[in-house]
Amino acid sequence: MIYVACGAIMFAVGVIWFLHPASVPNRMYGYLSYLAAVNKASFAYAQRVSRKYLVIFGAIQMAIGTLIHYLNWDKFFILWLLTFYFFILAPIILTEKKLQTFLRKRHELPHDYVEPDKIKHTKVKGFRDKR
Repeated sequence: MIYVACGAIMFAVGVIWFLHPASVPNRMYGYLSYLAAVNKASFAYAQRVSRKYLVIFGAIQMAIGTLIHYLNWDKFFILWLLTFYFFILAPIILTEKKLQTFLRKRHELPHDYVEPDKIKHTKVKGFRDKR
């Protein structure tokens, strides 16, 4: 049931964002990240992409939850509890990847932006990592 509940919330948020998209960057409503706040075009693109992914992954998650319930696999609740967050992270990751390519094509990617996957830390003696 956790898949159905979480999927329904994601689907509802996606539909609400389709009906009334965020027009300005706002911490309470709409998709907001460092790349989405670069300019107005990137913000509008982020809203379009994120609401599409929320609807898609919300519907997939609800379908999986319904299938789990009808197959009587509800007893594996711990497994579903440990895996449902992948569907929450997927729209965020895919939106950020799309934003990177969008800004890179327009040559508007901020000069101080570092891709999170390319950060390398070297261990040093003590409590802090050397960058």
